[in-house]
Amino acid sequence: MRWLPLLVLIALVLAVRMLGFEFVWLDGETIFPPADAQYHVRRALYTFENFPSALLFDPYVNFPGGAPIPWPPLFDFVVGGVAYFWADDVSGFERIAALSAPLCAALATIPIYLAGRRLGSPAVGFAAVFFFAWLPLAVSYTRLGNADHHAAVSMIGAWLLYAGMALSETQAPFRRLAAFSGLLFLARTALLLTWHGSLLYIGLIDGLILLAGVLSGRRALLGLQTASLLGSLVIVMALVGVSPEPLGGPYSSIALSWLDVLALGGVACVASVVLVQETRRPGLGVKPRLLAAVSAGVLFGLGVGVWPGPREGLALALGFLTLSDGVGDMTAEQSPLFSMGGRDALRSATLSWGYFAYLLPFAPAAAAWAALRRGASSATQSAAVYLLMFSLVLGLLTLGQRRYGNDFAPAAALLFGFAAVASVEGVIRRVSPGRSIFRTFLVSMGAFALILILFWPALETVYRPRAQGSWAALSGDPRPRRDVDTSVARTLHDFLHDVRRLTPKTSGYLGGAEEPEYGVISPPNLGHAIQYEARRPTATDPFWWYIGPENWDRSMAFLEAQDESEALVRAQELEARYVVTSEEALPSTVVGRLHRHDGSGSGARSGLGHFRLVAESKPGGLGLGAIFHGPQPDAVAYKLFEIVPGARLEVQAAPGTRVAARIDLITNQGREFSYRSSARVDPAGWARLTLPYATERPRGPGARSGAVSFYRIQVGDQGQVLRVRESDVQAGRVIRLDSPLAPRL
Repeated sequence: MRWLPLLVLIALVLAVRMLGFEFVWLDGETIFPPADAQYHVRRALYTFENFPSALLFDPYVNFPGGAPIPWPPLFDFVVGGVAYFWADDVSGFERIAALSAPLCAALATIPIYLAGRRLGSPAVGFAAVFFFAWLPLAVSYTRLGNADHHAAVSMIGAWLLYAGMALSETQAPFRRLAAFSGLLFLARTALLLTWHGSLLYIGLIDGLILLAGVLSGRRALLGLQTASLLGSLVIVMALVGVSPEPLGGPYSSIALSWLDVLALGGVACVASVVLVQETRRPGLGVKPRLLAAVSAGVLFGLGVGVWPGPREGLALALGFLTLSDGVGDMTAEQSPLFSMGGRDALRSATLSWGYFAYLLPFAPAAAAWAALRRGASSATQSAAVYLLMFSLVLGLLTLGQRRYGNDFAPAAALLFGFAAVASVEGVIRRVSPGRSIFRTFLVSMGAFALILILFWPALETVYRPRAQGSWAALSGDPRPRRDVDTSVARTLHDFLHDVRRLTPKTSGYLGGAEEPEYGVISPPNLGHAIQYEARRPTATDPFWWYIGPENWDRSMAFLEAQDESEALVRAQELEARYVVTSEEALPSTVVGRLHRHDGSGSGARSGLGHFRLVAESKPGGLGLGAIFHGPQPDAVAYKLFEIVPGARLEVQAAPGTRVAARIDLITNQGREFSYRSSARVDPAGWARLTLPYATERPRGPGARSGAVSFYRIQVGDQGQVLRVRESDVQAGRVIRLDSPLAPRL
C-alpha cells in the first residue's frame, strides 16, 4: 500500500509524456521526430532484424565510405532486442521504439523517489517525482516517439546519483556498501555503453565517491569502488577491442574509446593507492591520504599526457564543452538557457523550466539546506553534501547548454522537491504545531501545488494545448487532424516514404557485404531522417563533420555551389544520384534555384540541365525550418531531384539567335509547372541545351513528377515540337536539329 502513491506518480509521468500521441501514432504508422531519434531507430531496426548483432559500422553514413558510429550501442541494442522478442513486424518494432523514452522516464522515478527519501522523507521523494513528471525540458527528451539515448542517459544518471548519495555514507555497514557498489558498477557500465559523453559522469560520480573514501579512510569503500571500476573497465575494454576504430582516433572523447579505459583505470589507480597505504599504515590521517591520492592522480595524468592520442582526445572534449568546435553554433541542444556570452537562447527559459528557470542558479543551496536542517541524520547530511557538489557542476553546465538540463533533471527534481516540501512544512508547522497522521499527505499536496504554480508558464503554453489536442483526437474531433497532417514530422515522414518508393533500392541497409549503389545529398539536418525513413545513404547528417570531414566539405561545397558544373563535380565525388532540397537553401545557389524555381531558367538565364524533379512534399506541410524560423506561406517544404546526364539538344541557326526550350510538367502532388531553358547560337552556328526531362508521361496515382507535353523548341520566330525519350536523358544522347524548323507554334 505504501507504494501506491509512487505508482500513481509513475502513471502521471507516463501520461504527461503520452500527450500529443496523435502526432506519433497515426493511420497505423509511427511518426518519429526528425532528429537523432531517427538514427537510433535505424540502429535498433538493424538489431531487430539481425539479433543479437549490433550496428557498429554503417555504410549509410558518411557515404561514400561509411563510418563507425560514435554512439555506444547499448540503448539501440536493448530497444531492438526487446522488439525482437515482443514485436511481429516492423510496425510493432516502431511502436516499441516510440515507447522507449517514456519507459526510461518511468524507470527514472524509482531512484529519484528513493534518493528523495534519503534526502529528507517520503514526502520529498513524492515531490521530487512530481517535479520530474512536469519538468518540460525532461518531458521533451522523453516524450512518446523521441527514441533518443538521452532518455536512457537521464534514467541511468538517476540511478548513478542515487548510488553515489548512498555510498557517501561512508560508515554504513559493509553489506550496504557492497550492494550500492554493485548498483554503481551496473549503472556506470550501462552509461558507458550508452553515451559517448560518459566521462563527465565518471569524473563527477566516481570522483566524489573517491573523495568520500579518501576523507573517511574507509577501506571497504575504497576496495569496493576499485573492484567496481575494474569490472567496468574489463567490459569496456572488450567492446572497444572488437569495435572499429572510433571517430577521433583510438583515444577519442566523442565515442567510446581507450580514453574511457584510461579514465576508469586512473580512478581505480588512485583508489587502490590510497587503499594500500591505509591498509599498510592505518590511522595516518586525512592529509597523508589526500597527498597519496593527489600524487597518484598527478603521476597517472603525467604518464598518460606523454601520449599525443589522449591529449588530442581531451582537447576535442574541451572544444565541445566550451563550444569552440563550431558545432554549438549549429545545434539547438547547445543553446544557452538564457542569452549569454553573445549566444541567444533558442526559446524562453520558462518554457523549459517554468519559473524554476530563475531559481536554477540557487538550486544547490537546497542541498545545503537539507544538510544543515535540525535533526538531519548523518546519512541525510552525507547525501546532501554529495548532491550539493554534484549539482554545482551540472547546474552550471545547464545554464550554458540546454542539453545538460536533461542530465541535471534528476538532481534538480531532488533539490526543488526538497525545497518545496521544506517550505510547506514550515508553513504547516506554524499553523498547526502538533503532529498528524495526515501530515505527509498535507505536505505532499502543498508541495505539489507549489510546484505547479512555478511551472505555470509551461502548463499554460505547452501542456494545456497538448492535452486539448489529445482529448480532441480521442473524442473524434477532426480539427487536430489538420495540424497533424501538416506537422513537421508528418510532412517529412510522408515525403521520405515517397523518396523510398520512387528511387531505386540500395544494398546493404540491414547488413551484408554489398555497398550502397548511390547516395543522396541533403542539408545535414535531414541526414538521419533520410537514412531511416527513406533507407538511403547520405554524406552528411547531425553527426556533423566528426563523421567524415572530407565528405562534409564536399557536401557543403555542393550546397553552396552557384555554378551547375561545380555542383556536378561535387556530386560525382559523393557518388550521389539524388538531391533533397529545402526552404532554407540560399536563392543564389544551385540548390536554391532548384527548390524555388525547379531548376527552370528565366529570361536569358539557362535552366539547370542535369537536375529533374522527382517528387515534392505535400502542399501546406511544414518543413524542419519552421521550428526555428516559423512557417513560410505557400512554400513547398522539400523537393527531390535526380541528377541525370540529360539529353543534349544541338540546334543549328544563325549566330546570336536565341534558342529556347519549354516543357509542361506535373508533380507527384499535382502541382503544374513549366521547365524552361535557353541559349544563344555561337559563332559556329550552333546552340546547345541540356534537357533533363523525358516527354513520357507519369502514370498512376502518386507517380513521380513528369511531363504532360512535348518540348516546344523556339528559334527566333520559328518553333517545333520535340519528343525526348527516357533513354535519351539517361544516356546523354545528342539530339540534333539542323533542318529548317516549322512555322511558329
